[in-house]
Amino acid sequence: MNTPEPPKMGRARSLGARLNYKTLEILNEQDGGSMPVGELKKLIAEKLQFDEWESYEYNAGNPRWRVNWHFYSVDLCKSGFMVKNNGEWCITDEGRKALQTFKDDPTHLFYETHRRYLEWEKKNKNKAQTTPAEEEEIIDNVPNAVILDNIKQQANDDIRKYLDDRNAYEFQDLVAALFRAMGYYTPFIAPRGKDGGIDIIAYSDPLGATEPRLKVQVKHYNIQSPVSVDVVHRILGVAKKDVPIIVSSGRFTEDARITARQNNVRLIDGTEFIDLWIKYYNKLSENDKMLMPIEPVFFIKRSE
Repeated sequence: MNTPEPPKMGRARSLGARLNYKTLEILNEQDGGSMPVGELKKLIAEKLQFDEWESYEYNAGNPRWRVNWHFYSVDLCKSGFMVKNNGEWCITDEGRKALQTFKDDPTHLFYETHRRYLEWEKKNKNKAQTTPAEEEEIIDNVPNAVILDNIKQQANDDIRKYLDDRNAYEFQDLVAALFRAMGYYTPFIAPRGKDGGIDIIAYSDPLGATEPRLKVQVKHYNIQSPVSVDVVHRILGVAKKDVPIIVSSGRFTEDARITARQNNVRLIDGTEFIDLWIKYYNKLSENDKMLMPIEPVFFIKRSE
């Protein structure tokens, strides 16, 4: 594809171009195209080299490249190349096409995302276009949103580490506790040893007389080891007329997600599990809360 020569970039945009391209490239390599932002940040830091200016740390302890990354990631989202969902960043089909179109060309990819962002901005906000110099000034002021994002990310990383440090049976107890907080009864929680493919059976009434029942398979996998499609096939063989659910502390392969959608199997990955634990935390019993105790932190919401 023939593309016009882009205008000369300032330092901030040049860094943003590298970061945005590497972000899409890493996400594109993931099975399912998504990754928790904390894991993604670590890979960005490993795969890119930053000079002294790019590594400069502001008073808040944030290196310039990380602030830049959050700032220009907005372009990726508004251009339709990426979505952010509760701490998980995911490449879209449009993002995959853009990587092919601008292969090994971060600069042209950056200006395409920025062009699309400006179109979105004009349509939705009617703001004046910022210059490269103005963008550098904004980045150097370390927007409150970036600091808050970092705090949220650190909290999410802490919860994920807590889950990773549990053993399989402790995670199974957490899953059972969540279902109880959601109003279900859990008379069967698999003991140690063979479970026949089902770890938890949940009822909507105390006697289990009301159908359907929930049959839950629990997989305590880390984020680097996604749950395969074989697990989906196995639960279909034992769920029968009941509702099959697979809960993972990690994530699922794309094949697993496709097969689950086709067969009405409900998948809950680690990101959604954390969201549900937070949402239903106040409905947990005091004993269940102690399985993974959390507390909220509130901030004044300021306009950007």
